[in-house]
Amino acid sequence: METASATTSASRWRSITQQQFRQVMGQFLTGVTIVTARAEDGPHGTTVNSFASLSLDPPLIMICLRAGSRTGAVVAAAGAFTVNILSRGQAELGARFAASGRPSGHEAFAGIPHHLGASGAPVLAGTLAHLECRVRKTVAAGDHTLFIAEVFDLDAGSEFLDVPPLAFHQGRFLTTP
Repeated sequence: METASATTSASRWRSITQQQFRQVMGQFLTGVTIVTARAEDGPHGTTVNSFASLSLDPPLIMICLRAGSRTGAVVAAAGAFTVNILSRGQAELGARFAASGRPSGHEAFAGIPHHLGASGAPVLAGTLAHLECRVRKTVAAGDHTLFIAEVFDLDAGSEFLDVPPLAFHQGRFLTTP
């Protein structure tokens, strides 16, 4: 049986457009990462701001990747990935890995200093920190896939303790102090 308050609440729901949702969510300041993974044809990566910690025990994080994306398919197949947390001075790198027409495989990482981590995924030089992760669960969520992963290695470079992170707000990178 419906109550009057449930009927009133349901009648207030309205259709939300993608543009409205994007505009409102753009008010939320996020950090910027590059998620990397390794495939048979080489390394892959994409810029991600849908990243969060989930649990301390065990250490779990989550990322969201667009359903059908190259990097999402590589992460799912590899079962492992690295989250590279960008510093304020790395907006160009963030933009490079956010571009839809960017190259893939080894060509995507040409000229970008990095080394391969334990999972074979690139660990980018000069980032504030990185986390190497094993996928524990995937969840289809609208037009994205949520990857829940356990962190098995990490590092935060002591040389970057006073360096601000790269931020994303209202559709653009924030690089000011």
